[in-house]
Amino acid sequence: MLKFLSNWILCALAIGLFSSSINAQNYPANSPVALNGKLKVSGTQLVNECGNPIQLRGMSTHGPQWFRNCYSEESLDVLVKDWGISIFRLAMYVEEQGYITNPSGWRQWIDQYVDYCGQRGIYCLIDWHVLNPGNPNTHKSDAIDFWKYMSQKHGKKAHVLYEICNEPNGVNWSDVKNYATDVVKAIRDNNDNTVIIIGTPTWSQDVDIASSDKVSGTNIMYTLHFYAGSHRGELRSKAQSALNNNAPIFVTEFGTSHASGDANYSPDETKTWINWLNERKISWICWSYSDKGEVSATLVPGSCNSRNWNNLSECGQLIKGLISANKIPFEACNGQNNNQNNNENQNNNENQNNQQQQQEDPVAYPTLVQEITQGNVYRIVNKKSGKVMSIENGSDLKQVKRDENDKKQLFRLKEADGFYFLQNDDSKFMLSNKYVNNDGTKISQEEKSEYDNPSQKWSFKKANDWFSISNKSDYSGSKVLSVENASKQDNANIVLYSSNNQDEQLWGLEYVYTPTSVDNILFKDCVLTPTLIENEFHIETSTGEATIVDIYTPNGVLRKHFEDECTYNVSDLANGNYIVVVSGLDGKRILTQLIIKK
Repeated sequence: MLKFLSNWILCALAIGLFSSSINAQNYPANSPVALNGKLKVSGTQLVNECGNPIQLRGMSTHGPQWFRNCYSEESLDVLVKDWGISIFRLAMYVEEQGYITNPSGWRQWIDQYVDYCGQRGIYCLIDWHVLNPGNPNTHKSDAIDFWKYMSQKHGKKAHVLYEICNEPNGVNWSDVKNYATDVVKAIRDNNDNTVIIIGTPTWSQDVDIASSDKVSGTNIMYTLHFYAGSHRGELRSKAQSALNNNAPIFVTEFGTSHASGDANYSPDETKTWINWLNERKISWICWSYSDKGEVSATLVPGSCNSRNWNNLSECGQLIKGLISANKIPFEACNGQNNNQNNNENQNNNENQNNQQQQQEDPVAYPTLVQEITQGNVYRIVNKKSGKVMSIENGSDLKQVKRDENDKKQLFRLKEADGFYFLQNDDSKFMLSNKYVNNDGTKISQEEKSEYDNPSQKWSFKKANDWFSISNKSDYSGSKVLSVENASKQDNANIVLYSSNNQDEQLWGLEYVYTPTSVDNILFKDCVLTPTLIENEFHIETSTGEATIVDIYTPNGVLRKHFEDECTYNVSDLANGNYIVVVSGLDGKRILTQLIIKK
């Protein structure tokens, strides 16, 4: 967000043209760009040239007018080879001793670093760093000239993306949209279909507002920025609203600090944000790779002058770890795998046998979540084949090739007494083994039982980055979901089989979306059913023979007390979990959970 800018003065810019440009054929083997090609946008996802969703993780420069000594081929090598970044952001300030003071010189600087990124096979985000002044229209003619030049010079390169206004502030969305419409046209007029990321008002926080009035065109995304010391659940709710409106989001900048860039170091909230982004496969870039004396800088002051590129601050240690943590290999178009990055940064808990198997017969996976969020919708991915669960009416559970548009491949996980219902997003039926727990038992789907039915409940047991899945009706827990005959083929049956800890019995969860509704929550003998009445949700007890007594917030504060009521308008409740006390005819009181998601 707003940053306390350095008082350093920009000296003469003395960068010559870089003599050789990278071309599409020269990206290093197994590098992110070689594996994924030129990126595009599909739905809310950034995808590779074959349409497979990917997530980029990387670092941003600070203003090169103040910290040019932090950026070199040597420091970029450390970020690529040691940190494992897949994208590098070039923050080109508009004013503040930036672009308009020396357009030709700064264009040359960008050209050089675009080439440096391409030579290392990582993506490069060119950032027109609108900050002060916050109205992007102030220098719109300069911006159009800048983007015409960049699109003519770099538009055909697979590794380049555009960010056309960093953090608009003091303006509304209509102002930003008018600016963006003209800049997008200037870029597209050069026959350039590169991904364009558009900043949003209030320092790129109002993605929800932008999502309701999108800029026309293809391959367009919207900027979300957060600073963990200032922005928490409320901003995540705005971001989720944008996703629900089918607006693709790219976090082109975030920090571990207060919005100023300094003070209030917040590692736990940073991790909460990163987990949230990783679950949704939203790409992210951290501010900043610099040695400025502030919390959000990843290097200790003086590191750049001494060329000590891994002299990390607390922030730097955290971010370096988050870049490599739980990273899943890119789903490559050509069947290759980024094994070099895997070996250096990922899957350290895999045994030698599994590593050899992946090298001999590589499988590409989407980004997988590490924890289950009740009520979310997921694709369920097999570790051995990389294929996903799917089920059709009248058929058994199978594995198939992933299809973005096939709802039969989506499953909603609804918590039930420590287990989960697996509800197909297409049929709304529940997966069940029908109380049969033999080796080879096929899995079908059926309507949700009106009574407590263990055969419809499933346990997810963590196994490193994966899960084994067993049925509640198998009290021994010895049978788990497995691909029949360890097959990698489409339409292979998924059956119950004795656990052997092999890859065909391990499953990953790919987050797809969070339903915007109020869940029905089953707890013991009570069901609270949200009903839409005159555009307001109400809850009522399932038979009317019980009454609602109290509703408590998650921290135990009484929200409302009732006198012999069976219904309650919940429209005044904010998103979150609530405890509801219900009284039956026999006077016994039952605790049940109500989850509000709007």
